[in-house]
Amino acid sequence: MAAPAERPRFAGVIFLLLAGLAIVAIILQTWWAISQDRNVTFKSEYENGLVTVRLLEEHATQTLREADGNLSTVISAIQSMSREQELNDDIIRELITKAQPFNKVLKALQYVNPSGKAFVSTIDYPAFQVDADERTYIPVLLKHPEIRHAVIGHPFQRFYDTELVVPIARNLFADNGKHLGIISTDISVSYFSSVYARVAKDSKAMVSLFTEDGTVIVRFPFDKEYVGKEVRQSPLIKDMLRQAVEGNFMDSQFLDEKNQIERLYTYRKIAGFPIVSVFARDSDSILAAWRDRTRDRIVFSGATILLLSTLTFLLWLHIRRLHRSEDSLKKSEMSLRMSENKFVNLFKYSPVPLALISLSNDRFVEINDSLARQAGYSLSEILGKTPQELQLWEDISLRSTYLKLLNEQGFVDQFEMRFRYKDGSVATCLLSSRLLESDGDRMVIFTPIDISRMRAMENDMRQLNAELEERVRQRTYSLEKTNEELGNALDSLTTMQDELIRSEKMAALGSLVAGIAHELNTPIGNSVTVASTMQDHAASMESELSTSQPRRSILTQLTQETIKGANILVRSLDRAAQLILSFKQVAVDQSGNQRRRFDLSITLSEILTTLEPMYSRSKHQLHMDLAPEVTMESYPGALAQILTNSITNSLTHAFEHCEHGNMYLKTRLAGANQVEIIFSDDGAGISAEHLARVFDPFFTTKLGKGGSGLGMHIVYNLVTDVLGGKIELQSEPGQGTSLNLLLPLIAPVKQTDRFAA
Repeated sequence: MAAPAERPRFAGVIFLLLAGLAIVAIILQTWWAISQDRNVTFKSEYENGLVTVRLLEEHATQTLREADGNLSTVISAIQSMSREQELNDDIIRELITKAQPFNKVLKALQYVNPSGKAFVSTIDYPAFQVDADERTYIPVLLKHPEIRHAVIGHPFQRFYDTELVVPIARNLFADNGKHLGIISTDISVSYFSSVYARVAKDSKAMVSLFTEDGTVIVRFPFDKEYVGKEVRQSPLIKDMLRQAVEGNFMDSQFLDEKNQIERLYTYRKIAGFPIVSVFARDSDSILAAWRDRTRDRIVFSGATILLLSTLTFLLWLHIRRLHRSEDSLKKSEMSLRMSENKFVNLFKYSPVPLALISLSNDRFVEINDSLARQAGYSLSEILGKTPQELQLWEDISLRSTYLKLLNEQGFVDQFEMRFRYKDGSVATCLLSSRLLESDGDRMVIFTPIDISRMRAMENDMRQLNAELEERVRQRTYSLEKTNEELGNALDSLTTMQDELIRSEKMAALGSLVAGIAHELNTPIGNSVTVASTMQDHAASMESELSTSQPRRSILTQLTQETIKGANILVRSLDRAAQLILSFKQVAVDQSGNQRRRFDLSITLSEILTTLEPMYSRSKHQLHMDLAPEVTMESYPGALAQILTNSITNSLTHAFEHCEHGNMYLKTRLAGANQVEIIFSDDGAGISAEHLARVFDPFFTTKLGKGGSGLGMHIVYNLVTDVLGGKIELQSEPGQGTSLNLLLPLIAPVKQTDRFAA
């Protein structure tokens, strides 16, 4: 054991060591916080950059897809014409001329035949020949006809209007595979510039759009030197092509060799096109706020260390003084502690709640465990506080009366007051107090006896008889009210369910209209093209017949071409008529939901024809195996709603991360009076935890992403309530999903149908 003289020195060394460790900890924590803050700042900037480049990508993709889609439409029309006759440059030029105009962004179509001769769909043809030297994609596509996808050319300043444009081109083939040349159009760079310039100005950043082979399309802040500039030699371009669809990197020269400012570049590749969008902000701007926070942290840490050092030194001096006086006070403290402990224990462990308050500052000096338990506070929460701070008096006006009695009498006995506990509850207490003096300070010792339970029992006894009769009356009224509310709730629930089903039905019908309209675009567009050609032939025939000696060969050729055009026109209009007929029957069934007699295979085929636009442009397929000659007397509109929701679920959930998917629809008789309809897919499947909740209302894994959670709930209600059948769902993760419906051939008659009959 250390000698008394050595204790101060030993304690001081330990204290200084602990203070030193605390200072080191403050320095390390400050450094760590600064480092983490810097990382978070760059991460936040990267996330903001991703949001920006995704918006820029969406803008660029929309324009490029519109241009590519227009090219595809013209190519489809040319290929359709090539099935009927041998195409030449004049016919192709005539077709692309009739395909004009597109819109304000895409002003003209250009055609280059395999020998390099150029045509254009507007009067700008001579200017296009001058521009042909700038169109580097022409020799590439002529040399490589195997390239079937769209090619983005180098930006250049168009000759006839000095406008910066970006060409997009595709190889053109006849229906038999013969290479007919190149068809292209120009996209105005100004369409990108307005958006990119605004983003660059608002964000005080550099934004750019360039091809994956390193050709700059636009770059802001604007610098004419960078329009069409080749940066393909930059190693960053090569690394970017090997990386994921989006990412970031730091560099000081990329797209800005003059200023050499270090920037954080965030990029995203545009899906379907060899184009990359870039958003960059310089490190100084990104870290400006971080530097301010770092300076504040360093100043605060320095002040903390200085304060800690000062306090450590003062405490060390104080410890030395305390140790010097420790021995002299030890003997006197021993005797005082013995007497003090007796009174403290008597006060502390008394079963009666006690508290001691100084009248000089009205603060609690001491309380015992019984009062702390009664009020729900800990000792530290009460000591040093005033009754007003703790809001112990419910009626503060009574406290003035209490203090007046205490000062006049020196004591108070059984003063009834309302005492507020920590949890907010209020108890009725009888407060007794006595005045006393300690070391010249006037104090009051008091005890609040809780009589809430006793008063409550008295009130309960008085109210019990009155409440018995009131309870009987209220219970009778409550039962009547409850029955009325239950009836209203049932009516409301039934109405809400009907509205939800009607909303889903109308949503499906709206999607059906959009899909049919899209499908009708091709045959009607072909019909318009053929009709205009037939009109030209008729005019030519009329001109030939008006001559003195009409030529038989020309009239024969015009007649044959008119017959071919009429055949194409009839086929296109027949296709449109079939689509409209299927849509008409399905729309009537789905909107009216009337009961009728129908052939199941024919009705399902009509429904699937109208639903084909939902998946026809994807790589997903629907396979049908429908039993023939199955006649039902049921509700075809409900079947259409069930198939619509089932196909939507497969496309949205099962094939969410799948490029190729298969859906299967099979029907078969199940006995003499039932039919089984099986819809299945080979998609992602459903997890066990979700499988049991698929038919629950408002359950969806796409909450906030367009999913309402009502689709399969409505399917369940339609099968069980409307069609009078049974439904079973089978699925395992990764093994696809199967929906089995067992339906009666004659559905039960709904109440509304009875009234209609």
